Amino acid sequence: MPQSFQTLPRSYKKRYPFRIGTTSFIYPAGYTENIARLGPHVDEIEILMFESHPDSRPTGQLVRELGSQAEQLSLTYNIHLPTDLDLTDPEPSRRRSACRILREFITTLMPLDPSVYVLHLPPPDGIRSAEHLHRWHSIAAESLRKILSAGLPGRCLALENLFFPYDRLDPLIEEFDLSVCLDTGHLALQSGDLEAFLQKYGPRIAIGHLHGLCDGEDHRALGGLPDHYLTVLKNWLEGFHGSVSLEVFAFESLLESLTFLERMMASGGESIPSGAR
Repeated sequence: MPQSFQTLPRSYKKRYPFRIGTTSFIYPAGYTENIARLGPHVDEIEILMFESHPDSRPTGQLVRELGSQAEQLSLTYNIHLPTDLDLTDPEPSRRRSACRILREFITTLMPLDPSVYVLHLPPPDGIRSAEHLHRWHSIAAESLRKILSAGLPGRCLALENLFFPYDRLDPLIEEFDLSVCLDTGHLALQSGDLEAFLQKYGPRIAIGHLHGLCDGEDHRALGGLPDHYLTVLKNWLEGFHGSVSLEVFAFESLLESLTFLERMMASGGESIPSGAR
């Protein structure tokens, strides 16, 4: 018997100045079925490709199917590149392999004309000196140069804020003219200053991964963000024209996040309206 999935109650297409979307893993099904169910309701889908092993790599057939769905459903895509590859691995052969595989992902997915590719650049472990950090920057720059040589403009690649000081990436962002991916859950877990992040990187932010916290874990419904983030986030979103992905992985969290976002954006005051959480 076919599995029964819940459906979003209405469309959110073209509702906001930004493109509203979510991940390709809302339903326990494959890419095309998730997109078929989500596409009528959102502007963009974040295609999650977290793993790089051969069975997880996109095929030409998958890309053709995704392209056809995008055309039929008036969708755009953004791509989350694999997170299990380390472009700054101390071992050169592993770095070269990581670069080669990521280039293959990018090249294969280019026909989808993604709004942006999001990359996790693993943190520089055990930075003990300015010289060590400079060496890490040199290794990262070498890898990024190889990735971008696939024909990808720098602004089409966004580095996501992870669990280390994001300003360590500043030299790379400037050198390659990269974009920024703001992840609210990651920032909140570190008690980061959202307003300062937006002030510094705002013009470079191509995509926001929006999600909240619950019991110390992220990728939960958006309403779980700290109270002091919400007005700052709303004010930024009102003038943002890039991509927003509600980065959750279950239908209930998505519906709750969409409802919360709708109420937050409609609020005229300085606080989130009663009943929004």
